[in-house]
Amino acid sequence: MANITVPRSKRAANNKWDKENMKIVACKLRKEHAEQFKQYAKDNGTTPNALLKSYVLKTIGKSDPDTQEKEQE
Repeated sequence: MANITVPRSKRAANNKWDKENMKIVACKLRKEHAEQFKQYAKDNGTTPNALLKSYVLKTIGKSDPDTQEKEQE
């Protein structure tokens, strides 16, 4: 993966959009459980964020447009 520098103006626009449209959902886990979850994600070629996002959206009956686009490729 290439290291791409995002211009400050683009980063500022992204941050503004995120602030207006996104919300962080978090939970506390014991350190050992968190590390096991991170390893599980890595072993399965994904990230903890992707796994949690997928679970939340599935639970509320929604789909992730980002995931759908990747699956269609």
